[in-house]
Amino acid sequence: MSKSIYYNIADDLKVYPDAWCYLIVGGRNTGKTYGALKHHLEKKLPTCFLKRTNKDVDLLCLGHRLGEKSGNYEVDLSPYKSINRDLGTNVKAYKIDDGLGAFYQDIEGEPAGSPIAYLLSLNAIHKYKGFDLSECYSIIFDEFIPQNYERVSTKEGEQLMELYKTVARDRVERGKEELKLICLANAVNVFNYTFDVLEVTDTVAEMSIKKQPYLYMEDRGIFIRLLQTSEEMMQTEKKTGIYRAMGQTAWGRMAFGNEFAYNDFSNIKRVSLKNYKPLIQLNYRERSFYVYVGASRYYICTAKNKCPFIYNLDKEMDQRRFYYEHVLDLLNASIDGRMYYESYSMYDLIVNYKKRFKF
Repeated sequence: MSKSIYYNIADDLKVYPDAWCYLIVGGRNTGKTYGALKHHLEKKLPTCFLKRTNKDVDLLCLGHRLGEKSGNYEVDLSPYKSINRDLGTNVKAYKIDDGLGAFYQDIEGEPAGSPIAYLLSLNAIHKYKGFDLSECYSIIFDEFIPQNYERVSTKEGEQLMELYKTVARDRVERGKEELKLICLANAVNVFNYTFDVLEVTDTVAEMSIKKQPYLYMEDRGIFIRLLQTSEEMMQTEKKTGIYRAMGQTAWGRMAFGNEFAYNDFSNIKRVSLKNYKPLIQLNYRERSFYVYVGASRYYICTAKNKCPFIYNLDKEMDQRRFYYEHVLDLLNASIDGRMYYESYSMYDLIVNYKKRFKF
């Protein structure tokens, strides 16, 4: 694999060794998963390969179950398939239980030695209390940004953080290197529950708007990379039928250009508060937002002021009250181009209010 074409996580791990979290977002076929698993395999670094659902685990383990010999007509959907081809290895995924598996070197249809990597479903981890995976160097969360048609728990971010703490255990206290969280995905949606729980949605949105390829938040130990498709790969892609047909569509800009093409940033802008009056204060997750109104226009930002209406969106009754008293008016103003937002997370809070707060 040419370094000029494909992404290699080893480079960022080396340059930013003090980061504990790496958020890697890129278009299709940029080598994110391949490079991460290959690096861990070659360096003999145990990892937890994390997928979203039990079905994801089942598909990767198709034809293999621990304690049973592989069939003659196995189907191999493992992410190690291309690595096996390039390195001459024979790593296979074996199912252990619902939502739980492991990758082993396979010898004559049976696993040999210790697991090269564990395979976990995020949806199933609540079933496994007190397990010890503290030997793992990292958690690799594959496809952490869900597709628009996937149904995802609104608590997924919290689930991920709980898993991280469970796997990390007391590594630092015992003098070991801090557990790495490596999240890999395509640029489907700038709002997702991993970005949300880490509170980096606005940061990534701003990076995308400014075409900023990477950022290291040293004070928080979070590294973010928005991959750019190499010119060499792009020239090859442009010769394909799917690029000619889909390259300039929203899907094509996401898949080939690594743009958050499904997100609308047109209502995100800074607005002077001159001639605006404070209307609503929203308290949510230890933060406060303020809605200002002036000449039938609205603006939501973090500029503090005394407001006649105050809602605590961490409480269900206030969630309902705010919805019935103001949200529909703000949505209509947004549709009419009469409402602007200081940041994308504020925009998502209003525009996708019913998705975020289900009552």
